[in-house]
Amino acid sequence: MRFKITYSILFFFCIFSAFGQRTINGRIIDQFSEIAIGISIFDKDTIEIGKSDFNGYFKIKLPQENNKLIFAGVGYEWATITVPKECENIETILFLASTYDFMSPKKVDRLRKKEFEKLSELHSQAFQKGLFKTEKTCVSRKFEPDFPELDEIRQQHKLTKKKIKTKFKELKIGDIIKVPTQTWSAYTNGTDFGCLITGMVIGKNKKKGGYNLIIKVTDNLSKKDKATYNGNPVKIGDSITHNMKYYKIITE
Repeated sequence: MRFKITYSILFFFCIFSAFGQRTINGRIIDQFSEIAIGISIFDKDTIEIGKSDFNGYFKIKLPQENNKLIFAGVGYEWATITVPKECENIETILFLASTYDFMSPKKVDRLRKKEFEKLSELHSQAFQKGLFKTEKTCVSRKFEPDFPELDEIRQQHKLTKKKIKTKFKELKIGDIIKVPTQTWSAYTNGTDFGCLITGMVIGKNKKKGGYNLIIKVTDNLSKKDKATYNGNPVKIGDSITHNMKYYKIITE
């Protein structure tokens, strides 16, 4: 008798579990119709429940009460989608994470939203290429203004801008500085600049919203005693204009 009761309980839970979950298949690509491999799929509680394979396909079990999924992968912007109960095949396009130099967060989001609005067109193109089974997606997805780590990037850029502004004010006519011969971003932490040009500050201005330094070249550290700045040959005695709002300077 006890065995029958235990068996009945187990059978009940198995049935409940089967009806409490739904199986969802799908495929993930990027906006250039390239396969998105190894994309993690999380439920609303940020628990990983699946991954895309080498062909971008995945198969997951999703509780009936859960209608939210998060797709995340290295090099991609995260995507949160809403999955209707009748949706059994999810075909998703992820956007590659891009680097936006010298742009305000608002402008970055405007550009991202412009790309996001092409999703329907991109999905249709994927269908025509045979990558997707349906021409229209069954899920809903809203534009997310802040992609992962954007707030951190904003803070870093804000601090960098403040440092640049302070340094520009501190520099005086006659100061000696060094600038990379290539337009090395002021927002990077790298130190392998290659060729550096040494010069004396002979003028300063803030034209066109920049922090411009007029520099008279006094020496350079290039091999063979040759240097180019922004693609143009530079020799000792020449004057160049360097915008430190965007590009690196090195001070002693």
